[in-house]
Amino acid sequence: MEVRVRHRDDLGRERLVPAAALRGAPVERWPVLNEQRPYKGRKSKVSQWWSSTTKKDILCRSKEHAYAAMFLDRDPDIAYLGSASLQVECAQDDGMVVVEPAFLARTVGGQQLFYLHCPAGRDPDEREWVLARAAADEAGWQVRAAQAPAGQLRRNIYLVSQFRHDEYRDEAAKDVLLEVFASPRPVGEGADAAGLPPGQGRARSWHLLWTGALATDWERPLTPDSMVWAARETR
Repeated sequence: MEVRVRHRDDLGRERLVPAAALRGAPVERWPVLNEQRPYKGRKSKVSQWWSSTTKKDILCRSKEHAYAAMFLDRDPDIAYLGSASLQVECAQDDGMVVVEPAFLARTVGGQQLFYLHCPAGRDPDEREWVLARAAADEAGWQVRAAQAPAGQLRRNIYLVSQFRHDEYRDEAAKDVLLEVFASPRPVGEGADAAGLPPGQGRARSWHLLWTGALATDWERPLTPDSMVWAARETR
């Protein structure tokens, strides 16, 4: 199986190279290969996800794709999360097979990741897995499926994601709130008792729930009465 990878060079020109030629290359930081544009009749909505991990927008092909980005953005093992900067190609008997990652990423340990994701929520088909893994074996990547859990967990993570931006980060307030929530207590009560300026206690608490510094029961609706406690710091 001859696997090749299409990407753009520093001048924006498309290149088609053997997957092995990309071993060690910072592909997760490269520019997007195929821009996603809205058009009449398109069933999915083109959107972007601002990544608190990477501090830039991630291009998403659909709302479900953006939810998958949201969960990866909160993963403490992900050090860099990027859009699809390449696609894998292989000529087969029934024509050219092309696989484009949903995301490219790098872990805190330096492992590069090639994420597959299907817009309809189904698992990638076997041929996509085989081709992606063939390229990954040559390039030194790992292949994973980007999942976006549904239900109450999704609703809760989406709620705290609204406070993922740097404007809500405050190390001094964090120390105060971790002490306040050393034992479980309602998040609204604890935030209001922290002695921070009006409104900041709750906003900073939601931010710490996003980063994982504060924990809660994510399968129950998240409200100001939800029990929250200090957890192991993740970011």
